[in-house]
Amino acid sequence: MIKRPDEIVEIIKKIDDAGYDVCYAGQCIVSALMGETPLDWDMYTDCPQEKIREMFPDGEVLGKRMTRLDQSTFVKSDDLNVADHYDGVVVDIVTLEGSLEDQLGLYDFTCEATAERKNGSAVDPYKGREDIRKRLLKPVGDIGARMKKNPALIFKALRYVGLYGFDFSKELYDVTMANADRAQFADKEEILYEFILAISGSHAGKFLKMLKGMNLLDTVVGPDGISNNPRERKDYDGLCEGIDRTKRIPTRRLGLFYLVFDRKYEKALNHLPHDEETLMYLDDAKHVCPKLYFCGNEEKLKDFIYKVGWDKYNYVDKLLKAQSIAHGLETIKHEGRDAVLKQILRENQAIFEEDLKIDADDIIEAGITDDKERAQYLLSLLPAVIHRDPYKNDRDKLLKYARSFNKSKFRAALRDITWVR
Repeated sequence: MIKRPDEIVEIIKKIDDAGYDVCYAGQCIVSALMGETPLDWDMYTDCPQEKIREMFPDGEVLGKRMTRLDQSTFVKSDDLNVADHYDGVVVDIVTLEGSLEDQLGLYDFTCEATAERKNGSAVDPYKGREDIRKRLLKPVGDIGARMKKNPALIFKALRYVGLYGFDFSKELYDVTMANADRAQFADKEEILYEFILAISGSHAGKFLKMLKGMNLLDTVVGPDGISNNPRERKDYDGLCEGIDRTKRIPTRRLGLFYLVFDRKYEKALNHLPHDEETLMYLDDAKHVCPKLYFCGNEEKLKDFIYKVGWDKYNYVDKLLKAQSIAHGLETIKHEGRDAVLKQILRENQAIFEEDLKIDADDIIEAGITDDKERAQYLLSLLPAVIHRDPYKNDRDKLLKYARSFNKSKFRAALRDITWVR
């Protein structure tokens, strides 16, 4: 018997107490047997949906035979090396029409086509559990016909490679290659969904190798994103070898992936419909990472953090470190930057406007200006002063600089320039 979360135990008990049979099947069993805690569960029962909806009034009605129970909560991770995730379960309760074996025959792969009854006994007509132990992906039924109709199944199969390191059976490989030219017609949203799951898995390197080896890379980055540049091709191969050494953070892994396309970065990135937040991170990967790389002293590092904020800094900092890990690059610059940042934090040096010893009201009260917007603007000029010299974070000194900048646009423009004799 696989380990059942408390929410699943309670749902099973409620259906069982009502006098109905119930079991679960699909990827939840794969995930559990691979040592993970499943989020999504497929449950099958002989209980009519009317009764299910009486027992679970908060469920979402999905057709005549299915009710979805979403008992999950989103967890925003405080640890930069742990991905945001969902706790709890999302359960689809389906009323069977026909036998359980018939239902299992509708799954795409044998690893999914295995069920477990409420007493823990297995229903495994396709020997899916043996294939899970072997990490072998085998098709159920006429997978070729299904791929012709829905070529996104190719990427669903590759998801099992990236997540768990499965190998394709010869039959599945032959069918996939026979339908590979149809992958360009797959729904891009589905490709993106499967791609992110696969590249965030513990066997992402194997997945990326297969993606290239099966000539499917252009379905992810588009034909205009493919590069024939020898260095970029070498970088891709290097990423395949090293990506599994990096943390499984989706935006970080995506940054590593797209960075290898270098000169065709924008075309590669824009082929799939990433959401706006992800695009923001990936734009930073290309355009902000190089700026951070050369922030080797206190002034430059504080100025960088001030301009981009902590969230963006943490992303590009961790991405640069992951890039070094994945490609076996030197880490001396990262170590030096970490040492500088530790000193800044240890000495509680000011970085942002809110860290200053004055605010906009102080500038107004000092008679420098009576305009609130002008005072706020003058305040925004002062961090550059204390980034160069932390000891100038003093009320009188800052007001003196604010008065100077208010009188002279020239001095304000040159506030972050260090003159050398």
